[in-house]
Amino acid sequence: MTFFNTIGENQDELSKSIAQAKSQEAKIMRCFKYYEGKYPRLRFSPSMVLKMSGLKCPITSIRRAMTNLSNEGKLVKTDEKIKGLYGKLEHLWSLPEEPETFKQNTLPF
Repeated sequence: MTFFNTIGENQDELSKSIAQAKSQEAKIMRCFKYYEGKYPRLRFSPSMVLKMSGLKCPITSIRRAMTNLSNEGKLVKTDEKIKGLYGKLEHLWSLPEEPETFKQNTLPF
């Protein structure tokens, strides 16, 4: 689920909130993929993503989006932590490792 309607929004408001949450997730994925292309295996905290992505939203929205993306297998939450914007430790996240693939003509036999 992209947006959790814990405040009982009506259908019109809920549709807008879902669209906004999906847009946030898409921007976060673009941010990870952009920097992954430049610096493979780089990891980011929610605070880092908030600054790098240019999103104008609460840090809790970034955390929600990164958790959702992790649940979908699009991001991986690591055990590594660093200090975030508010001086508290935050986990680092990364793109999942791509499985190694082989083609018939690349096999060693």
